[in-house]
Amino acid sequence: MKVIRSKINFKDSRGSISDIFYNKNIKHISLIKSNKGVVRGNHYFKKNIQYIYNLTSSFEYWYKKFNSKQKIKKVTVKKGNLIRTPPYEVYALKFNKKNKLLEFSSIERLRKKYQNDAVKIKIL
Repeated sequence: MKVIRSKINFKDSRGSISDIFYNKNIKHISLIKSNKGVVRGNHYFKKNIQYIYNLTSSFEYWYKKFNSKQKIKKVTVKKGNLIRTPPYEVYALKFNKKNKLLEFSSIERLRKKYQNDAVKIKIL
């Protein structure tokens, strides 16, 4: 897991521009809305590299490498942060407030492809 803090690449009287991606293989984008108290994830991907861009309130991101004996780790993802989740990283997101985020995937999120790549495993 890698947290990437967004930075302003351009700013003038109209506002600012923050570049999020350069040269990434993105096949699918989802807008995900979550209610307070919701837990999402509890799985890992075999091939997919997933990016999560947080649009609103902070949330907890719990993670560990699949089959690792290490304890599960937690980071707080703030508004404007981008997270990169590599293959074979088990993760869960816990929302303590309503939230909106964008999820970017390196594989198409067609039902069969996604189900074959996502492996459910409860960590939270």
